[in-house]
Amino acid sequence: MRTRLMMGAAALVVIAVAATGCVRVELPRGTYAESSENVTLQGATEVRARINMGAGQLDIGSTDTDLMKADFGYSDASWEPEVKYEVTGSRGDLSVSTPEKIRIDFGNDNTYDWSLGFSPSVPLDLTVYMGAGEATLDLAELDIRALQVDVGAGDTMIDLSGARLHDLTGAIDCGIGAMTLRVPENVGVRIVGYQDGVGRYQADGFMQDGDALVNAAYKNADVKLDLVLRRGVGEVVIEMVP
Repeated sequence: MRTRLMMGAAALVVIAVAATGCVRVELPRGTYAESSENVTLQGATEVRARINMGAGQLDIGSTDTDLMKADFGYSDASWEPEVKYEVTGSRGDLSVSTPEKIRIDFGNDNTYDWSLGFSPSVPLDLTVYMGAGEATLDLAELDIRALQVDVGAGDTMIDLSGARLHDLTGAIDCGIGAMTLRVPENVGVRIVGYQDGVGRYQADGFMQDGDALVNAAYKNADVKLDLVLRRGVGEVVIEMVP
């Protein structure tokens, strides 16, 4: 799928990119290109992955691979994402990032799409930084142990449902835009930070516990999700999935 970065979003995106310290990118006219990356574990038993995207559409999910399979589409060959991976002892460090020396030109009709698939069998600490755009993080089948998501502007969906076998700690920050978070009903979930920001905050089935929201399973659960979720301006919807 191609994302069209339109002029009407320019003001919000420029503000968000500046506010979050993300790379300002220009997407000048050029020839559409595609590329793929297949990264193997190379002996690692756990991985720390850092995703840094200036602007565009980001999709993350699971796939049948050793560590990561990625497909990229972009309006100019010079925008090819940079993928780096190294192993130290039993831990792998993976980064996927927008090249530093590009800027976004919203006067053109451009494409910058990333589709990343990770192995469900690899313990993963995942960090996602995104200046602006749309992000769909389908993490339901992934063994996420720690999660950090920072989106400047745009709509974001994060799915943490599924049969989670290990505790997860996470911090989610959204500047401007709508956020949907899906969590499992049978796992303990605690969320703080809901008082921050402007806009509707919907968390059906949660109860207030001091400065936190908790679900019914949290008190006695063997597996727990402890999350900080903050937003600037926009709607937040938290859904519990059976």
